[in-house]
Amino acid sequence: MRKILSILAVLLAAAGCSGNKAKLTTGVPERVKPSKNVILMISDGTSTSLLATARWYKRYMTGDLELPLAVDPYICGLVQSRLSNSIIPDSAPAMSGYTTGVPSQQGNISIYPEAQPNQDVVPVDASRTYQPAATVLEAARVLKKKATGVVSTVVFPHATPAATAAHGARRNRYHDLGRQMANQNLDVMFGGGNNILDDDMREAIRESGATLLENDVEGFRSFDGDKLWAVFNEDYMEFEIDRDDSAEPSLSEMTAKAIGILDKDPDGFFLMVEGSKVDYGAHSKDPVEAITEFIEFDNAIKVAVDFAKKNGNTTVVVLTDHGNSGITLGDAHYRNYSAKGVDSMFVGIKDCRISSAKMTKTLQNCREDEIPALFKEKAGMELKPYELAAVKACMTRTEGNYMEVANSWNLQNVICGIFTRRTHIGFTSGNHTGEDVYLAIYNPRGERPAGIITNTQLNDYICKELGFPSREVLVELTDKLFVSHLQVFDGCELEVVPGEDYPTLFVRKDGRQLRIPAYHSECYFSETEGDERSVRTPCPVVYMQENGQFYLDKSLAELFK
Repeated sequence: MRKILSILAVLLAAAGCSGNKAKLTTGVPERVKPSKNVILMISDGTSTSLLATARWYKRYMTGDLELPLAVDPYICGLVQSRLSNSIIPDSAPAMSGYTTGVPSQQGNISIYPEAQPNQDVVPVDASRTYQPAATVLEAARVLKKKATGVVSTVVFPHATPAATAAHGARRNRYHDLGRQMANQNLDVMFGGGNNILDDDMREAIRESGATLLENDVEGFRSFDGDKLWAVFNEDYMEFEIDRDDSAEPSLSEMTAKAIGILDKDPDGFFLMVEGSKVDYGAHSKDPVEAITEFIEFDNAIKVAVDFAKKNGNTTVVVLTDHGNSGITLGDAHYRNYSAKGVDSMFVGIKDCRISSAKMTKTLQNCREDEIPALFKEKAGMELKPYELAAVKACMTRTEGNYMEVANSWNLQNVICGIFTRRTHIGFTSGNHTGEDVYLAIYNPRGERPAGIITNTQLNDYICKELGFPSREVLVELTDKLFVSHLQVFDGCELEVVPGEDYPTLFVRKDGRQLRIPAYHSECYFSETEGDERSVRTPCPVVYMQENGQFYLDKSLAELFK
């Protein structure tokens, strides 16, 4: 009997292996065959339970109660998205952990963090504090000569896109981060934030050979070149539910356009796509925003995976940076839930065709007697007397910080409450949460992690997919391209001159001078007065205000030898 059972076990194992191409292992596979192209997709601020909420909403709205999400077949595990000193992440260091393999602190954009020995949850190298950490995008571009791109629906130097292609200690320094991105020689950059662009950034973008389009959706759609920056709206782009197709493309359209451009490069490409505003909806506790934004992100996943399947040499990695709001399919008031159908969950928002953010602006531009009719027209909702009174009481109260909408008394908060009461979708807060986040991967060879992995392990997997033996290549690249000017130019005369937009480092020795503008990838060398020539660096020079140091390509020292 023991022999029969042993033979049966072997046969079952063999049958399982032959019938499933995927090579799932606990953790990250030790050996991974590289893919020519890697697409990293981030749905910002997505609690895993939002997947079920969005899936059932989509089924309810289409009438197909078997309809899956595009992401469903590729879910393979969970990721611990911890920081260096916290188990509940902020977007900037959470994304930095994925792109650099270095867990860091609140507000950090792809740098090594300060050590906090009494609070750190991972080892921190205090000798590297504030040093920029090379990202997978930079490694793909510099070491593999791949085309690179970033797609987002918020301002282009926002936390997630910035952590892919820039460095800094504070995520809100948009102009410093944006200047780096403009000088990063990106082949594609799509997102919002025209009000951040200045003439210096525009010049850097054009000098890189890219076409720059601002609020030009027709030009975007007709573009047939190799490098494109397309920036829409002065601030962030519209929520998908509010979007005017004649003014802005959707996330899925931008994903398809980015892939079409990047795929022209014979060396392959690395692309980061962010479903940015799922996070906004979760912070506001707006079920309509959160659900519809995630569904559009899911549409973008389908675009990426369809390309990957046809291409045969592309890996698509999908996950979120952190949970947000603790959204639940079922709240404390959903009594006798096991006896109720899907209609009871979503019927109250099935006719809602507006985000709470857009409804806020709409109401503030109307008369009080128009409020009930607008709610009926835009959201399909009859206001109750106490709801109407609440709206009228705070018509002039707004919250400028999208992350604080649910935490203060303001008109958008009231509107979100009205939307939520029409459902049985619950929220624990309007804040980030510390759960392990979903991981989905399409790999043409079925080589993907499984089980629960860390953000550092995920970075290691991405590195392997790009053709590097491990994430140690990022450390080596860091120590070539982001070295303190005090070390690189030891023995030279050094002067940091402040500027209105950015500081400049002057290095002098034996009559020679090197002028290095912060956040640029071009500096200027002269051996005699008046003969200044341009010298390019592989990545933009990073100036860290916190320690007053420039971090730059150490090979610049050769100019003074």
